[in-house]
Amino acid sequence: MPEVKRNTAIDALRGADILFLCGGAQVLHSMAKLSGMDSLSAQLSHANWGDPLTCWDLVMPLFLFIVGASMPFAFASYREKSVTSAQITWRIIRRCFLLFLLGMLVQGNLASADPAHMSLFCNTLQAIAEGYLIASLCLLLGGIRTQLLVCLACLTIYWALLRFVPYGASSPGGLFLPHDNLAIFIDRTLQGSWQDGTPYTWILTSLSFGALTLLGVFAGEILRETAWGHFSLLALVGVGVLCLIAGHLLSFDTPIIKHIYTTSMVLWSSGWCFLLLALFHLLFDLHSALRCLAFPLRVFGCNAILAYVLTQTPGLQGRSFWQGCCEPVISGLCARAGEAAQLMESIGNLCLLFLLLLFLYRRGIFLRV
Repeated sequence: MPEVKRNTAIDALRGADILFLCGGAQVLHSMAKLSGMDSLSAQLSHANWGDPLTCWDLVMPLFLFIVGASMPFAFASYREKSVTSAQITWRIIRRCFLLFLLGMLVQGNLASADPAHMSLFCNTLQAIAEGYLIASLCLLLGGIRTQLLVCLACLTIYWALLRFVPYGASSPGGLFLPHDNLAIFIDRTLQGSWQDGTPYTWILTSLSFGALTLLGVFAGEILRETAWGHFSLLALVGVGVLCLIAGHLLSFDTPIIKHIYTTSMVLWSSGWCFLLLALFHLLFDLHSALRCLAFPLRVFGCNAILAYVLTQTPGLQGRSFWQGCCEPVISGLCARAGEAAQLMESIGNLCLLFLLLLFLYRRGIFLRV
């Protein structure tokens, strides 16, 4: 496959997202506890069902959005190098399969080799596989009009299904309760004992994953229009504001709930994604003098899957190997346990991860699926 053309803003935003997920949030959380900043700590954990979204709730939607934003660059590169549709289709199938498998490894207890303790469909990587499949087929088989129609169809159909379709023996449509809604009913029915027991949904919610990824595709198309200059910034901001308004208005009918990716949640979160990409576009694309500041973020962004797998795959006592790699050193240096020791450990883990990714980056070694 040909090398994908890179965009600094997209790589940097991907890096910021993975940095936040793989240790940055833990560092901020420890600092907030030491300084007594409870409001910051609240933004570093998931919101309860139906509560306003937090910064932590935007991590997964931003991943899906960035995947979509990078796709126009990748598919343009394939066309420039005369890659056939069959080759692209094979890459799509292979990538979706590997992402789904990695998702089971990271969060589905695949490594346990015990079917009784496995979860089939329960991870961000698997949501990315779904969103990528829908968006890539739209890019492969149609133009911008097809992509727009599919995005609107996914949003509308998912909204209508959750809002109006009854399910089970006597459950009416329109329920948005943690363990009583159409999406969770379908997950439990189809996955059976392999459903992970959480209120997060994945099967019917693939419509939302596809729509969010396609919204990212539209952002990537805006960035590819280099002739637009500063108008691309205005376009990103304008679309972002419109999505925020649409999501807020729809929330009066359908609540913003991340666990089941309601349509209002997709619009609201994508609005923030557009605005974040606009900020990074302003800093790193339109002002080349600041581009050097994006380098540490690109180190994380260009090996995002490896960083995610290293830091999220559970090991002993439910922690990943990487979460505990600095614990023996910190325990030896810091006599008393507490928030200071946790902060030092978090910073140490993050620095070691960066050094590993930097070593691989310098040698052109990237984990890609």
